[in-house]
Amino acid sequence: MGGRRILNALLTPPIIGLPMPSELSQDQLDKLIALSSFGGSASNTQLGQRYRFTLTGKKRTALEESGYISSTRKSGRDPFLHELTKKGKDLCRNALRSGPDPEASLGHRIDQGMFEHLTKLLAANGLDIFDSLTSQAELEAATREGLSTVYFMLASKPGAWVSLTDLRAKLASVERESLDRLLHDLHVAEEVTLIPEENRRSITADDRAAAVRIGGEDRHLISIGRPL
Repeated sequence: MGGRRILNALLTPPIIGLPMPSELSQDQLDKLIALSSFGGSASNTQLGQRYRFTLTGKKRTALEESGYISSTRKSGRDPFLHELTKKGKDLCRNALRSGPDPEASLGHRIDQGMFEHLTKLLAANGLDIFDSLTSQAELEAATREGLSTVYFMLASKPGAWVSLTDLRAKLASVERESLDRLLHDLHVAEEVTLIPEENRRSITADDRAAAVRIGGEDRHLISIGRPL
């Protein structure tokens, strides 16, 4: 297995072979591991953009009623925010440090061995997989002025197409969901235009992660005709 396969394993939840309580299915465990890859807390928007799934309906309530997650949302139109409980975090820690399952495929055994090594390495340095890289309290709310300033910094001229990948890189201190809501509302109000990248082959993993989903499709590019 090459280095790229191992790197992908670190960015994608494992699919098979991790030990789990009898009441959990493999699919449910995968969803919990996916949450752990965000540090233990993620919205349906984030899960959908990174992994192409959301936790809704019976799938969400089953995990919540079992005590593995808690889910909240600010209003009926906002996406759910899911957070692993202590029980959920303990399960994920045990699963990730359990080591290779002899019944799994070679590729998954290697992936599991890498997860085991990394969790031990973190523990040896006093770190945990749920340690936060950036405190949410340090992130800023998105503003029209901030978005406009960064856009015109990147655009070659008013109305030029700018990738959301480049835009988000300049707005790294802005909270993701706040920026997504602002982009959505401005697009609906026709103050900005967001479109998908037509050349599908040119779309990178970063582009997919930076996209905002509107009208059932991912939008990768933004155009603003005049300062907001």
